[in-house]
Amino acid sequence: MVADTGTEAQRLSWSRTALMARLARTGTAAHVPTAEEAARELSQQEKDAPTLITDGRWPRQLAGNPATIRDQIEQMTKATGAEEVMVQDVIADPEARAHSRALLAQALGVTPDTTDSA
Repeated sequence: MVADTGTEAQRLSWSRTALMARLARTGTAAHVPTAEEAARELSQQEKDAPTLITDGRWPRQLAGNPATIRDQIEQMTKATGAEEVMVQDVIADPEARAHSRALLAQALGVTPDTTDSA
């Protein structure tokens, strides 16, 4: 997730974390929870899960401001030799999702695909 600030990106990442927790608990999830729903459902430990590479350990998801995420993706592609990157976001709010995609595209210097796959 990419947002204007790392704190906002972390908050947006809670939707994915809560979705995965729901799937683990029940085996199904009817919808992607909003960040507000996720905030109510997740423990503090789940909310504080790493979203950046720390001590060489890769997180389950990346979340941060545009420059931070660009640097993280560059670090990961360099380490793996990857020439392409596929980004999947799980953000319930369509406007926040579009903004996140635009910020990432701008940070990476690419033209975003404007079709919404959600």
